[in-house]
Amino acid sequence: MHRGDNMNDIGVILATFLLLVVLFFVLRLLLGPLRIITRLLINSGIALVCLLLINLVGRRWGIHLPVNPVSVIGVGILGLPGLILLIFLTYLFN
Repeated sequence: MHRGDNMNDIGVILATFLLLVVLFFVLRLLLGPLRIITRLLINSGIALVCLLLINLVGRRWGIHLPVNPVSVIGVGILGLPGLILLIFLTYLFN
C-alpha cells in the first residue's frame, strides 16, 4: 500500500461525511415547512369540525358562526382563544 492510497481513502471518507452533513441540512430545510403545513391542515380540519358542531348544536339557540376559509384557518391557528374571538366578533357585528 502506498502513502498516496491512504490519503485518497481519507479524502473519500471526508467527502462522504461532508455530503451527509449537507444532505442532513438540506432535508431539514425542506421538511420544516412541510411539517408546519401539515400541522396547519390538521388544526384547520379540527377547527372545521368544531365550527360545524357549534353551528349544528347552536341552531336551537340561534347561534351561527361563519364557516369559511378565513374563520377555519383563524380558529385552526389560534385554537380555543380564536374560537372565542370568532364568537365575540360574530355577536359584536351582528
